[in-house]
Amino acid sequence: MRVLLVSDFYPPAPGGLEAHVRRLGHGLVRAGHDVEVVAGGPADPGAAPRDDDGIPVHRGGTSVGRLPGAYQQADRPFHPPWPDREFQRRISQVAGSFGPDVVHAHGWSEFSAAAVCRRRHPLVVTLHDYGLRCPKKNLLRGEHECTSGRGMRCVTCPGAEQGAAKRAILSTALGRTVPRLDGRVALFLAVSEHVAARHRETRLQASVEVIPNFLDLPAGEFQAPAGTGILYVGPADRHKGLSVLLAARARLPAALAPLVVVGAGAGTAAGTGTAGVEFAGRLTGDALWQRYQAAAIVVVPSIWPEPCPTVVLEALASGRPVVGSRTGGIPDLVEHGRTGLLVPPDDPVALAAAIAELLGDRDRLRAMARAAWQSARSFDTTAVVARIESTYGKVLAEWSPR
Repeated sequence: MRVLLVSDFYPPAPGGLEAHVRRLGHGLVRAGHDVEVVAGGPADPGAAPRDDDGIPVHRGGTSVGRLPGAYQQADRPFHPPWPDREFQRRISQVAGSFGPDVVHAHGWSEFSAAAVCRRRHPLVVTLHDYGLRCPKKNLLRGEHECTSGRGMRCVTCPGAEQGAAKRAILSTALGRTVPRLDGRVALFLAVSEHVAARHRETRLQASVEVIPNFLDLPAGEFQAPAGTGILYVGPADRHKGLSVLLAARARLPAALAPLVVVGAGAGTAAGTGTAGVEFAGRLTGDALWQRYQAAAIVVVPSIWPEPCPTVVLEALASGRPVVGSRTGGIPDLVEHGRTGLLVPPDDPVALAAAIAELLGDRDRLRAMARAAWQSARSFDTTAVVARIESTYGKVLAEWSPR
């Protein structure tokens, strides 16, 4: 089967979506399929470079990227929520020469992919976030999940992610482009039940199935946690809840719960209780896995409805229980009382109590750690990619030009 993956970005660009698309491409190649990628970035006029698994990666810029001041980060020009002529042209060129059996889009590049596919190729779209329901993609209104989604209320939505004018433009655009996209998608894949439910509220015509994120599991056997350390992996952004964790830790004896923060720097961490906290900076690969192994528990204190956080998958794969917020897709991954504990989001008192409860019972901690390690087998790349392959087969069997 020939699969064309379309994504806003692709490694070496950092990000969870980018890493997901790369793992998917490599998993499909290992399963015997031909894969090519179209991703955002400066267009390469020559032959497409290949990544470390030999997959051709075609870069295509966006027309919007040429507008001064269109992006807060000029080096990261996101695809807009409508078909972009320049990016659409790049997809069309690659599809014309590659001849994909199926196109699988990720991020707002799905709008350009849909414009190219139309009656020529079946299109599968993975819903990694809430980008069809929220111009900020996070469905967060202030400190709480937005119950309505895009609409006139977007103009007054608080948050530093976008200005009111930009948010109004994006929300209006989504109101017009999502119905057209829906009519051209053969199947939506949501990364969690919560993401699926919030999109089904809009009465999408295309089916929405749930297939979670995945990762390459580390080699080796289960190793029980030895210490009492807490690990947090992520930025200091308010919606990730680091300030909530720091407030919770301030309620605990420092000796009981030494905290390591990976990702956020000491200068960017908001909140109190940073004394004695180790800020390890950004880590990847073996250095990151070693931090998971050194921890007793991993805390994911998100305020926003996380769709399917990779940090939870990594914690489970390392055999470490998760103390996480009961929001978004986290309950899909963490079985309360078996592989971790779930608490209300933005509640440092409840979070501190859960941490103390788990660290204070070594037998329960070890039992949860083993259960976490065992549960990660269902999120292995090979297992999940096989499920995605199955959806391709179903789409091809049912698809007809329309």
